[in-house]
Amino acid sequence: MSLDDEDTVDDLLALSANDPIEVKSVIEDAVEISAVTHRGRVRSNNEDQFAVVRRIRSGVVLASSMPSNELTHADQTAWLICVADGLGGEVSGEVASATAVKAILEFASEMSSWVMQPAENLELDIEKRVMLYSQAIKKDLREKAKKNADLDGMATTLTAAYIYGDSAVVVNVGDSRSYVLTAGGLRQITRDHTVAQDLLDAGVPAESTRAYGNVLTRCFGTDGEPVPVDVFHLKLAINDRILLCSDGLSDLVIDAEIEALITDANSIAEACDALVSAALLAGGRDNITAVLARMRESMVPHPLDRLHAGVEKTDSGAVTKV
Repeated sequence: MSLDDEDTVDDLLALSANDPIEVKSVIEDAVEISAVTHRGRVRSNNEDQFAVVRRIRSGVVLASSMPSNELTHADQTAWLICVADGLGGEVSGEVASATAVKAILEFASEMSSWVMQPAENLELDIEKRVMLYSQAIKKDLREKAKKNADLDGMATTLTAAYIYGDSAVVVNVGDSRSYVLTAGGLRQITRDHTVAQDLLDAGVPAESTRAYGNVLTRCFGTDGEPVPVDVFHLKLAINDRILLCSDGLSDLVIDAEIEALITDANSIAEACDALVSAALLAGGRDNITAVLARMRESMVPHPLDRLHAGVEKTDSGAVTKV
């Protein structure tokens, strides 16, 4: 929808306020996931994108000299969740965020084979492969902009979590956030790539940084500059929850309220609905997207934990373990 000359801000607010909150949910063996995106109360269109993907790695023994009952092979399942927040206005923001999501889906396809291999330097391998996909996203954005000048200058944030066994790899560029909620409370995993965050890190009082909260220092765009990607690795326990969201939620709903809304909800679907409702109530000045995953009782340790335990790891310093 575009804002015509005769449309007023009140008209747009009335329309967006009537947009339904449509939560999509799936229940898997080891994890349940709910996701929702909403235009908000001010934006004329939604430039956020999300995806929830299941990856299965399986093997079938076609022939062997050994008895078949000695060669059973359990399927290994993993899940990718991601959120991208496009910048550029109208169509271009949607194109940028969709480009990032499509690339991260390919990343998940590759992950299904190599995160399950006993490698001496698994964390460093993940970081290298993440950087390859960072370059691929940049290349795709540049090529689209060359074909369509209207797309030049578009950009997007991206945060994603790849959940396998009782572990997760989280990647991030921009100010879309990833959180983990454990028995100890809510903790932000990612770091905002904004001028405001840099100022906070330098000791500038929070009240002096607010004007720079949406000024990104890192995002995927159509320029030729490489984009460093933050990578985090975390262990998960039963009932831990991972939340990914765009800044349309985190800018308007403080962390303490996010924690309370998730904790008090009867389900993760209800929690997603409550999170969007809270952001709308606070003004809904941006698109709002949330993806929430809860680890279920049937979650099992990663099948290679026993193997990895005996391997001395080299910490590259590029992967943060939280």
